[in-house]
Amino acid sequence: MNNRHILLALSLVTGFCLLAPQAFAHLSGVFAYFVQDINEPSASTRMLQQQLDSVSGRIAKLGPEVDQARADYDVQADSSVQRIRFYDVYVGSALGALWAGAQDPIDVLASTELMQKRLGEDLDALVKLADSYRKLQGQEESLRRYADLLVPFREASQARDDRLSNVPTGLVSPFAEPYIAYRIAEDWEELRGTTFTLFFTWAASKIAEQGVGTVLDKMDNNGRVWNLTEENLNALVGGDSFPFMKDVRFYIRADHLNLSATLVSSRNKYKLLTVGQIERTGPAGVQYRIEGIFLDGMPIDPNDVDVQREVYRGQLMGINIQSLMPPDAKVASFEQQNGYIQFKFQ
Repeated sequence: MNNRHILLALSLVTGFCLLAPQAFAHLSGVFAYFVQDINEPSASTRMLQQQLDSVSGRIAKLGPEVDQARADYDVQADSSVQRIRFYDVYVGSALGALWAGAQDPIDVLASTELMQKRLGEDLDALVKLADSYRKLQGQEESLRRYADLLVPFREASQARDDRLSNVPTGLVSPFAEPYIAYRIAEDWEELRGTTFTLFFTWAASKIAEQGVGTVLDKMDNNGRVWNLTEENLNALVGGDSFPFMKDVRFYIRADHLNLSATLVSSRNKYKLLTVGQIERTGPAGVQYRIEGIFLDGMPIDPNDVDVQREVYRGQLMGINIQSLMPPDAKVASFEQQNGYIQFKFQ
């Protein structure tokens, strides 16, 4: 679609909106960005593809590592089990022979002492094997979480293709695509203030009402380390708990915090995907800093004034853990990991 076609489409849609100049003032920026993105994918759309490629790459890299770790563990475990069984059978037989008087007590005691020494070495090996198993569990968990994250990115990409290929009856390119973009922008204008931003306000209030000490998991006896797990967050504010948002799910990863949901308007429904990170808002407070918003894979302009005001500069799902701070602590650090956000009081 060339610039002449875009201008023509813009003028047509402007004509549709003459009866509602105030609404159109909000819509025009989003609509123009959508049309531009359809014509030439924006940096935000490229970010969506880069995230998709990144997750796929991590799965491709981590899969063989997990398989090799599993094979190494199985070999070590099989060897350890065989030795333990040997000790069990030998010591049992030797003691039985001793009690029956069929074996010299000195020989039995000497053999048992030697076995105990070897057993101690093998017990050390079992400790290392347990550490290896914990690392394997961590690798398997990371692989599963990255595989889970691949789903919403694929859905967003597929939704974009489906939306742009589902041309309304009676419209043909180059007029169909701007019409599709306008309808999405129109729905976003409705959903942005009535559903999207209100969801994060509601989520923050749910966490506060429940109590951060209940939502977060205490990881030490001194109360200096707390984890906000993906599972706890989704159990509290995920699913279908908030009106006009379905299948809400947060994905906490070491590099990003993502949200996927089905966003329902009065006319349509969309695959919503947000990409962002946790950022500090105070000595013991954080919020969700959104870097990208995708509606059926169509990126919302990050420079849109309404987005800047209500999203990027707002308190989105603000969490404050001041009430958990030990008396001698002054600040809480935080770190995103695969599956949880960890807070440490210092």
